[in-house]
Amino acid sequence: FRWAITPYYASLMDKSDPSCPLRIQQIPSIQELLDKSGLPDPLSEKDNSPVDSIVHVYPDRVAFKITNICPTYCRYCFREYFVGNINEHHTRGKIQEGLEYIRQKPEIRDVLVTGGDPLLFSDNRLAKLLGEIRAIKHVEIIRLGTRTLCTLPQRITKNLCSILEKYHPIWLNTHFNHPNELTHEAHEACSLLLKHGVPIGNQTVLLKGVNDSINI
Repeated sequence: FRWAITPYYASLMDKSDPSCPLRIQQIPSIQELLDKSGLPDPLSEKDNSPVDSIVHVYPDRVAFKITNICPTYCRYCFREYFVGNINEHHTRGKIQEGLEYIRQKPEIRDVLVTGGDPLLFSDNRLAKLLGEIRAIKHVEIIRLGTRTLCTLPQRITKNLCSILEKYHPIWLNTHFNHPNELTHEAHEACSLLLKHGVPIGNQTVLLKGVNDSINI
């Protein structure tokens, strides 16, 4: 499973502590190779992918995987089959396939734009994609799944927020797992999104040695 990390997130780690909760989330461990019960696709997403970029499990919503690249690669990722896999790179053609699938399914009212991390698209590419999704009449809700607020908060710029504001209603789901990730930079990124009317939800993964204590 690919390994990459942003200098920003690395700077938050305790380099003298191998059990640092941020290191546990990002630094590869030999344990990954010893886990005989681990699966590359535990949610069977590939079995529910009518086209490569779409996961369609629930009738009225889809996950639209527009990229397999992330700022950092979390060791517990449930998309190991896809994220960071160079053989699963999504071309513009695959993204267009996904858009066409959504257009052809009037029961789809909720689109989760995910990846990888969709905010690694350039502003121009992201604006074009959001415009195409918003033009589909039966799509009511657009959600973005991104961990950049935690791993690369510098990505949240005024220009990006202006783009998101243009295609409301948009919700953003992010992903903080430990108090040490709640930095001034992360606060500024969240505040900027909120000022542009983007509601933020947080999904925390329960992780051994990271946040599995009452105090944390």
